[in-house]
Amino acid sequence: DIHLKGGTILSSNRGGFDSEKILVKLKELGVNQLYLIGGDGTMRGANALYKASLEENKRSGYVLSVAGVPKTIDNDIDLVDRSFGFNTAVTEALHAVRSAKTEAMCAPNGIGVVKLMGRHAGFIATHACLASGDCDLCLIPEVPIALTGAFLYPSFRTFTIK
Repeated sequence: DIHLKGGTILSSNRGGFDSEKILVKLKELGVNQLYLIGGDGTMRGANALYKASLEENKRSGYVLSVAGVPKTIDNDIDLVDRSFGFNTAVTEALHAVRSAKTEAMCAPNGIGVVKLMGRHAGFIATHACLASGDCDLCLIPEVPIALTGAFLYPSFRTFTIK
């Protein structure tokens, strides 16, 4: 039933770490290859461990190969067609878009609004909107929006947005 539980069974941390302590333990265990799977923070950590391992190599001769495997549902990695979790994220987003449409149709002049994850990239929102065929407007972080004037979406021009 592990697939029904949220979070991680291996544990995780969104904070700093002690490179020296990690290297001491890895050396003690005889580890010479380390693979880190994760997002931006994990890749920064992998880079920090690699740099610390170079210093440790100069001191003791300990060699550690560090490999980072990017994992992000944002699908914003250059030269990668699909990142881990992206298709699942789009599928779940599609459910939200369809649900919003259903709810909006239940009221006169109803509007369904769905906010999707995507810190700097609108790939999930774009793919979910295109897949649904039900979106009239999709705002993504890469494209600036104007909330007034001729650039405002035509059917919304009669509303005042503040």
